[in-house]
Amino acid sequence: MYDDRTFNISKGLIMAFKEFATFGTLITPKILVAAYWVLTIIYIIAAVIFAFNGNFSASGLSILVLVITRISFELIMISFKNNEFLFRICNALEKDKQ
Repeated sequence: MYDDRTFNISKGLIMAFKEFATFGTLITPKILVAAYWVLTIIYIIAAVIFAFNGNFSASGLSILVLVITRISFELIMISFKNNEFLFRICNALEKDKQ
């Protein structure tokens, strides 16, 4: 009735949900990456539109805002990366104790 592949897929879905429900996998970094790319596209389009309209100061300002946005997103992502690395260190230390 069920082959091994179906069982493995459903087992994978259950494990993925367990990781999600226990905060083993964080979704906020993925949302931040998507938001960053949406904002990047908006700022680039705005800079091009301003440049075609002859408003080079607004175009330069759009590029500056893009750089500031990148820096702010990097600062936020550092906290998530630190959490990930601390989790790895904790797992490695637990394996060493066993």
